Amino acid sequence: MMIPTTYRAKLPRGLSFPIGAEAVSQALVGTPRFEALSLTFWDQAVWPASKFRRLLEERSPYKVMTAEFHPARKPGVSAAEYMIQSGWYDEKWELFAYPVLAEFRHPANRLLRETGLPAVASWLKSSDRAGWTATWRRIELIFNPVDESLTPQTSHGV
Repeated sequence: MMIPTTYRAKLPRGLSFPIGAEAVSQALVGTPRFEALSLTFWDQAVWPASKFRRLLEERSPYKVMTAEFHPARKPGVSAAEYMIQSGWYDEKWELFAYPVLAEFRHPANRLLRETGLPAVASWLKSSDRAGWTATWRRIELIFNPVDESLTPQTSHGV
């Protein structure tokens, strides 16, 4: 089974996605919410693009993958019908992959497979706990190109 890819940005020369949809899907198959996941490949990990370029140039840590959960929201009185029909207010389980400098593709790929995706799988498994889906949740996998490490960071709303 494959997680559907909703968008894949075209990358400029020198950047590469550290992992593909097939590897992500293989690592997460069998986890809770697998069927609800979508995968998007963005061309920058932070906005604006100039900030992302600066992070790359300085070899500063930045996220290479994010998994997010957003609970369903009730449409307001003035909500457009097409937004309701398109699923804008529905519960969402999303994965986002971000590029690395091409020279770091292989170490980032190894780290994602060894520690990053298992952390995302564990995060998804924790979604079965009572009350977990009552608020938004996120896990970011932060890649440090200097020491070639990957650190999971979780956050959630109220």
